Amino acid sequence: MQGLIWTAAALAGLGFSARYTWWRPALKGVPIFMYHHITDELNGTPLPKLRVSPRCFARQLDIIQKAGFQAVTLSRALSADAPAKPCVISFDDGYDNFLTNAWPLLKKRGMSATVFLVTKEIGGSNRWDLGKGEPQEAMLSREQVLDLADQGVEFGGHTRDHLNLTTLDEAELAEQIKGCQKDLTRLLGSPARVFSYPFGAYNQKAADMAREAGFDLACTTRPGKAGSATPPFELPRIIVKRADDSLDFRIKLSRAKSRL
Repeated sequence: MQGLIWTAAALAGLGFSARYTWWRPALKGVPIFMYHHITDELNGTPLPKLRVSPRCFARQLDIIQKAGFQAVTLSRALSADAPAKPCVISFDDGYDNFLTNAWPLLKKRGMSATVFLVTKEIGGSNRWDLGKGEPQEAMLSREQVLDLADQGVEFGGHTRDHLNLTTLDEAELAEQIKGCQKDLTRLLGSPARVFSYPFGAYNQKAADMAREAGFDLACTTRPGKAGSATPPFELPRIIVKRADDSLDFRIKLSRAKSRL
């Protein structure tokens, strides 16, 4: 009987260690979290994993604070002015639920964030997603962007049309990356410092173009943490998904990934 109990316990432990990869070594560096939507609404999306509920998001922010991290903008987190223990809360695309659902929770805790905008769709919708079955969603307007920027939110580029940059020629790359910077400079009054590659897809040409456009940093979707040796145009991020529970998030905070 005791042997059966030990066997059951061992199997349970193996199952737990396969579900939660707590055994991975902790990583040094700055955790840069990646979100898209903060909402309870699924609206028939084929990608519910990208929609984190406000309740879970609030819990995740509390975990960050209790662990002693300070959530600041991406450009500050990787600057000489960084706090002792920085982390970054970043959002791709620029949906208006950032304003309605995410920003109040961040502001309440004294946290900032970085939002990457698809500049041709400011005040528009996620036109690039509609052919994939995604529901139409509203994006932040110009007025909302300016108001949030005044409150300390950092805005960066996510191209003009949300295209896969690895499929573009030189002229198309310039249109998407340099054009995006022009749009942001015109809107914000100064060049944006940070950029995010759509779909996380990039190559050396895209990274070089981002540098030429005047960006200082660019984010991928490769999991990991940003350290002093990380190439500034290949910054890793930690993707947060709807199904992540509190233990997932704690493991991601230290190890960047919580599952096999």
